[in-house]
Amino acid sequence: MGRDIKFLFKTYKPYWHLILVAVFGSILESGALAGLAYIIKNVVDDVFVAKSYEKLVFIISVLIGLAVAKQVGFFLKDFVYPLVIYKALRVLREKVYKRILHARPSFFRKVQPGDLISRATTDTERFGEISATIGTNVITETFTVIGIVAVLIYRDWKMFLIFLFAVPFLALALNYFGEKRKKYSKKLQESFSHYIQHLNQILSGIEVVKLFKDRIFLELFHRINENLYIRQKKNRLYETVYLSSVEVIAYIATAGIIFYGGSRIIKGEITPGDFFSFLGGILILVNSLQVLQRGAVNLKALSPVIDRILFVLNIPQEEEKGQEFKGLKNSIQYRNVSLKIGEMQILKNVNLSIKKGEKIGIVGLTGSGKSTLVKILPALITDYEGKVLLDSIELREYSVSSLREKIGMVSQDVFIFNDTLKNNLLIAKPDATDEEILEALKKAKADFVFELENGLDTVLGEKGSRLSGGERQRISIARIFLKNPDIVIIDEATSALDVETEEYVMEEISRHFREKTVLMITHRLKLLEISDRVVVMENGQIVEEGTKEELLQKKGIFYRFLTLSST
Repeated sequence: MGRDIKFLFKTYKPYWHLILVAVFGSILESGALAGLAYIIKNVVDDVFVAKSYEKLVFIISVLIGLAVAKQVGFFLKDFVYPLVIYKALRVLREKVYKRILHARPSFFRKVQPGDLISRATTDTERFGEISATIGTNVITETFTVIGIVAVLIYRDWKMFLIFLFAVPFLALALNYFGEKRKKYSKKLQESFSHYIQHLNQILSGIEVVKLFKDRIFLELFHRINENLYIRQKKNRLYETVYLSSVEVIAYIATAGIIFYGGSRIIKGEITPGDFFSFLGGILILVNSLQVLQRGAVNLKALSPVIDRILFVLNIPQEEEKGQEFKGLKNSIQYRNVSLKIGEMQILKNVNLSIKKGEKIGIVGLTGSGKSTLVKILPALITDYEGKVLLDSIELREYSVSSLREKIGMVSQDVFIFNDTLKNNLLIAKPDATDEEILEALKKAKADFVFELENGLDTVLGEKGSRLSGGERQRISIARIFLKNPDIVIIDEATSALDVETEEYVMEEISRHFREKTVLMITHRLKLLEISDRVVVMENGQIVEEGTKEELLQKKGIFYRFLTLSST
């Protein structure tokens, strides 16, 4: 609970001046309610019993004043406090987004994207909703309780003691149902996470899904949906039963007060005005206590939501430290590099030296470790054993941003986000001119873009849905021309291109990056014509290395690859 309060305080602290305005509104509203309870005695005794016209005019004036004060307080509370929440949520969403954006790449191997999306969306919004229920309403009702209790004790402390007998029962109800709410609130958020995760998977692979029978998907969704329904039902059940139990306890206490107060009126010990003032105060007090207890219950329900948000806010981050990598001057050296992910040995004692400006072709069967080998260079994988030296300095001693500034990578898995063609290219070079963009597109033979209805301002759709696979790859290749990095990594980046386009693009790459270091992974061995040297990988190890001609004469694994690809 202490951690939750601390998180709430830290989240809302920047808006303390607005919160003070909302608190003032709460005090104004609760003061008006206490005044209404207090003035009931005068209404009954001075107007209904004494029948004084002057007192009636005075009381009506006071009532109007109290009503105006209550509405002013209500406006300040119900507009300013939600504004605080919206401001805090805006900042919280930005923090969550940045934590995800700057997370260590290894983190994403351990979590499901759908779960992260749920934490960043559903949980964040749920945090705002619950915060709204325990914010100024709780403050208002706290001041209301203080004011009403003062009025009740002033009116008749003996009758107030009857109400106090109900407090332990209210506390028991709060404790029991509050814990239930906390438990099922956590389960409910987990169910929402599973629901979003499943939808995310289905939408990501919708074309594959449509090619197969949907029965399994429907059965899986039914289980997820049914589980979500059950947890929603139980969450609402415990909240409703809790509120009902509080009302029953409150009504029993009120019935006792009415019986005791009525007996005292009959005996002449108190006036009807005293009694109705007290009774009105009790009814307001009961309502205020319900709101306070609901806030306490919701605070417990907030705990698992905060847990899930803090998980995202505590994601391990890439540290921007180390010396600046200004570009390759001499060589890249892999020394006894190994990598194990879980129980899988991805790389094993890899040793490789690459000179500046050298063009290296990398071939091997699927799963041989080719992509993993090159992903180490832009620090997409950092938990390897051994050393990777860039000009005799271990790669992990360079700052991550400077490495990625000088290293460019294109792969067959092209990232296109739902924005304009221009913005999809500017991620490579934010200050690029339209002329530079068009030149990069020409080098990538992306002629199709000139036929788009809005040119560079055409929105490409989710994951580039308006483009074919080959068109998406050409956009990706255009990015690398635009970025013009010092080290170029090409990982099956032309797999969706036709032969003619592929040859044209590779010639442009060879010409444009003739002074740069290029690492090229390919299954199309004809593309190795531009390579100075070929590296053959198998089971996470380099098993052959040399020029294309040397490897062909050796008639080893590379020769077998070439023979198979030509048949």
